[in-house]
Amino acid sequence: MSVKAKHPTPICAASDVADLGKYVFTVDYRGQRREAILVRFQGVVYGYLNQCVHMPRALDCEASQIFDESGRYIQCSMHSICYDPVTGVSMSQLCEGKKLTALKVSEIDGVVYLLEKRAQLLA
Repeated sequence: MSVKAKHPTPICAASDVADLGKYVFTVDYRGQRREAILVRFQGVVYGYLNQCVHMPRALDCEASQIFDESGRYIQCSMHSICYDPVTGVSMSQLCEGKKLTALKVSEIDGVVYLLEKRAQLLA
């Protein structure tokens, strides 16, 4: 069941997204069922489709950890491609110029909301 995103749609409690952690959810993105993630970096929550730009695999397909050992980059667990958590831009020369698909989200009064017009939250 999809939830129309005419108004902000609650995804989860803000406390469900730990610093350098992730929260996985499902959206209808442009008519396709897709897995998405929320990550928290330096206190701010960011949303992305959960798909590496190098290969069509979930960023956490081989390990549940979403950040690299330094805690500075989102890292694909399959080929170690790293991304800037704020912009989604690839830090790897292999995928230079490419970036994760961002989803507009906002944290308001202890709840993270989906604000993305191209996506609807799926239950």
